[in-house]
Amino acid sequence: MNRLQRVISRTLSIVIVLTGFTNLQAQSWETTNGPLGGTARAIGINSAGDIFVGSRSGLFRSTNNADSWENTSNGALFHFTTSIAVNDSDHIFAGTTNVGIYRSKDGGDSWQTINTGLAKRNVRSIHINPNGDIYIGMSGAGVFVSTDNGDNWVEFNNGLADINVFAITMNNNGDLYAGTIQSGIYRYAATDTVWGAFSTGLNSLSISSLKANANGDVFAATNSGAYKLASGDSTWVELTNDSKAIAFTSSIYLTESDELFATTLSGVFRYDTTAGSWNEINNGLTNLRTWGIISNQEDDLFLTTDAGIFRSLDNGANWTYQVAGFNISRISALVNFSDGTVLASTETNGIFKTANDGITWEAANTGLTSFAITTMIVDSNEVVYVGTSGTKGVFRSTDKGATWMQISMGLPISTVLELAVTQNQLYVAISGNGVLRSDDNGDTWFEIAPSGLNNLNIRGLVANSDGTVFAGTWGGGVFRIAENDTAWTEVNDSLSSLSISALAINSAGDIFAATSGGGVLRSSNNGDMWEEINQGIPTIWINTVSVTASGALFTGAFGFVVYSKDNGDSWMPIGDGLEEVSISSVTLKPDGQLFAGTLGFGVFHNTVILTSVAKTDENVPVGFVLDQNYPNPFNPTTTISFKIGERANIRLIIYDVLGKEIRTLLHGKMSAGLHSVVWDGKDAFGRQVVSGQYFFRIEAGNYTKTRKMLLVK
Repeated sequence: MNRLQRVISRTLSIVIVLTGFTNLQAQSWETTNGPLGGTARAIGINSAGDIFVGSRSGLFRSTNNADSWENTSNGALFHFTTSIAVNDSDHIFAGTTNVGIYRSKDGGDSWQTINTGLAKRNVRSIHINPNGDIYIGMSGAGVFVSTDNGDNWVEFNNGLADINVFAITMNNNGDLYAGTIQSGIYRYAATDTVWGAFSTGLNSLSISSLKANANGDVFAATNSGAYKLASGDSTWVELTNDSKAIAFTSSIYLTESDELFATTLSGVFRYDTTAGSWNEINNGLTNLRTWGIISNQEDDLFLTTDAGIFRSLDNGANWTYQVAGFNISRISALVNFSDGTVLASTETNGIFKTANDGITWEAANTGLTSFAITTMIVDSNEVVYVGTSGTKGVFRSTDKGATWMQISMGLPISTVLELAVTQNQLYVAISGNGVLRSDDNGDTWFEIAPSGLNNLNIRGLVANSDGTVFAGTWGGGVFRIAENDTAWTEVNDSLSSLSISALAINSAGDIFAATSGGGVLRSSNNGDMWEEINQGIPTIWINTVSVTASGALFTGAFGFVVYSKDNGDSWMPIGDGLEEVSISSVTLKPDGQLFAGTLGFGVFHNTVILTSVAKTDENVPVGFVLDQNYPNPFNPTTTISFKIGERANIRLIIYDVLGKEIRTLLHGKMSAGLHSVVWDGKDAFGRQVVSGQYFFRIEAGNYTKTRKMLLVK
């Protein structure tokens, strides 16, 4: 079972039917419509008002004031964009941690790497002076300068004692300032020939951002607040709030009118120069981990956060969430319920729920005090548990994610790495603290003997019906402890890789280990011996493995999900469409649809219901099929066909990309057989809809299926 979901038992029994199994390879995957959002960091804007935002999943652009976003990477490897700057010619420069620096001369339509002369590729900051000279700060390489629009770079480190430069700026006197991650600030004055330390007055030497205003004043963001260096002064002065520094400051920003804003890990602040204090301006923000802020010519503000992008039209008094098209959630876990609802947990933005196969996702965070979710499981009673990163521990929901209650009494204050559940016990792995157990659904916890568990980097956690617990670790292999044992035992015999990504266990007690470098391994004797089971798996670098109550196995990694019907002896691929994404988790819905969580591209689902999977104890007709509309794309009409295996109450509904219901084409009892209906491209009021992507969804009892279609005029 994958490290992020362990459904030990279900009230629903799923039986693998051989009929149609060979057709799985022909099926395809498609993105769902979310969960929208995800961590946005760097932000920039050009003279046309186009906004550019960097993320770990590429560079995004909005041409309509953040109403919607499009990925404008176009093949460029923007794995982590740290900085964006625009020169007077509207050339855009984007610094990355892995590929160096990119330049676009056409508004972001295409990008070229411009790394000639750079010693390394980890760019952290960009500053462009009025002459067009470009300065970049680099981790491990210091400062470089280009005087030819980035075509060539020259090292600029004479006298720079620390070359881990994370911030750089220049004031109107031509003095250059470099902020380092642990040695404070250095200055290269216009009249100097070497860098010199310039940190007098700073209480923190970890610098994240530097900005200068038109008066020559320089402002610094540090991990303990913000500082100002007045023009001509040599001492930094802390900008406090009621004699207290603001929190960890991720960036500092000055508007054209010289208003000062600071982004922090506890929200965004605006400085009142008259009162000499910071004012919190977080109204409307759903995530307070903020990273960057910028304004356009109309003084609209745009803010990047762990949840995505927010916009304010009133100078920060109120914020609205602007993430249409910004689908970069990193999914830490997926679980589903007997009614078809799916929950997705994210690494930075909490929990999301869909009840319509991913057409819409809604936040399900009521009661959560941390949105950094590391793991999620559901038990046989459909009680959900999530673990969080940081200090908040574990939360429980008894209403399918509608509300959450913290259940961390007695837990060490540290990141939750893994959760596991059986019929009677709940287990949790805590970073640096080993494994604890609860016999009352998390109300109280007690420590499982730590002796023998010599690797605490736990990536997989399962338990069998006898109460024996297995912990898979990164670099140390698998450890086992029985219910009455006083020490853990290392069980790595024949384990070809000690780097465990996930563990799973089936009802027979077979244990499956997903590994980095050894593929998937199985033990049928409580871990005493392991065997590789990689026939049909494309790679040995595996992220996740999961098992259904009936024993169906799924595993995934970069570019694929594969399936086994014979306990892992052989594996078969499930469709295409995942070639450019990394899979973090897989869940199988009661109706046979697969959902796959990704690291940076939200949730995908299998677009053709698995004909090899059917429920034997629910009234879901095996013969239900929803075909792709034809023609597709279409203008202005298209035909939607479907097959039903028995008489049933049918609803066929059209939705737009925002999940708004456009029109109900069918609603009523229909007999078994083949049916079709024509959509004329009009809404419920008879108005012709605009060009774009739409969804059509069929509902028949517990069976649902959704497909995409494209109207092109």
